Amino acid sequence: MMNKTYTDILRRADEWIEAHKAEYIAEIQGLARIPSVSRADLAQPGAPFGPDCRRVLDYALERGRCWQFEAEDLHGCAGSITMGDGDNAIGLIAHLDVVPVGDGWVYPPYGATYLPEHDVLIGRGVDDNKGSAVAALFAMRMLREFGWPLKHGVKLICGLSEETGMQDMKLLKEKGYRFPQLSLVPDAGFPVNYAQKGSVDAEIAAPCKGNLIRLDAGSVRNIVPDLAVCTVAADEDTVRAALSRLDDADTSMLTVRPVQGGTEISAAGRSGHAAFPQSTDNAIHRLTRALTLSGLLEGSCRDAVAQLADLTSDAFGESEGVAFSDEASGPLTLVYGVAHLKDGLLHVSADCRYSISLKGDELCARLRADWARRGYQVTRLESSDPFYIPKDDPRVQALQDVYKTITGRDDQPYAMGGGTYSRAVPNAISFGPGMPGPKTDFSAFLPEGHGGGHGRDEAIFMDKVYTCSRIYAAAIAALDAILP
Repeated sequence: MMNKTYTDILRRADEWIEAHKAEYIAEIQGLARIPSVSRADLAQPGAPFGPDCRRVLDYALERGRCWQFEAEDLHGCAGSITMGDGDNAIGLIAHLDVVPVGDGWVYPPYGATYLPEHDVLIGRGVDDNKGSAVAALFAMRMLREFGWPLKHGVKLICGLSEETGMQDMKLLKEKGYRFPQLSLVPDAGFPVNYAQKGSVDAEIAAPCKGNLIRLDAGSVRNIVPDLAVCTVAADEDTVRAALSRLDDADTSMLTVRPVQGGTEISAAGRSGHAAFPQSTDNAIHRLTRALTLSGLLEGSCRDAVAQLADLTSDAFGESEGVAFSDEASGPLTLVYGVAHLKDGLLHVSADCRYSISLKGDELCARLRADWARRGYQVTRLESSDPFYIPKDDPRVQALQDVYKTITGRDDQPYAMGGGTYSRAVPNAISFGPGMPGPKTDFSAFLPEGHGGGHGRDEAIFMDKVYTCSRIYAAAIAALDAILP
């Protein structure tokens, strides 16, 4: 069990957090009001992920210095905020980039609105992952102000490209950056995440000419889109007549209206993270299935759309013949999150999370072959290996003890399909901030489907941030005691 003296941290943490609650809220708001979507296409000198990510990095480093920590710009790819011996440090690795906001928010996406009656913050990034960065920073503050004796330093690393393939950490490794001997990644759930699936990130394209004028769906590959829109070169009566032959289940989520040059058809779905597609409804499939069954399309667009309808008919690789599951990490997932028609080609993104016992190169070869059979050619493909650490590793056991002591829960280490910096950084263990149990209920102040980390009106109850700070402070002390 955790050393009894660590209970002093927990006792003192409650009083400290109570005195600093307003500061927690203000720090998260400051970060979340910067629209830091990672944009490598807008790269500038010193800003490889665009000016907004540069701005959030500068802000974070300034805040670190404000609290008398050492702050360092890491080639514009990330920043570090360090307490004590940075050459012999325990790491905390969060990210300050966010996914795009999309439409349909109730509250301003970058307003970081605080609702005191619910003690909740609403805004893009408050949960994923800026709230975690602040929880980690304030855990460092606690330990320093408590005068807790540590033989290691503590280093908070803030990345800028986690949501777009973790290019930030890959660039740092290429530049020879020396990461801490062990790091915690506060970008998953409690308790310890011992395994993460491997990933395949691909872009494919097929010829798509004919009477399909437009098709647009999704903005980032790792979100199942809840809206897909197309324009067909046909009058409204023709389109409605063709769709009327379909079952109600295939048309109930469609909207039809005349536009210049033809008729627009919109399909609504239900969004969610591509790593957890079980409760999602891909709008691309709803639209492409309706187009295919209606017989509206002519030319090569008919085949491209029909194949996409089949590819999106499930989210577990069954259509492609690559379905697989293992006991440690569960089923493979394969989601198509972006589709755009441009210059006679239908461009589609694929996000695959594969079980840890699969071989990535063999999977990629099978996917290439299936897509080619359908007339789709691969224009880009990147893969990341799975992450795995044994459940009986002493570091895992120490973190489990911290979690159990603080929460009173006996939850076991878990595997997941989501990818965090654990896959890109050596010796990085994902630990929090989400809690096991029922999905967080935001229904008292948000519509159904709002409040999630990649969804509309992303929200975080402040009690979650405070609990995370307590856990991270005790976890740093526990790891400090067992690491050389």
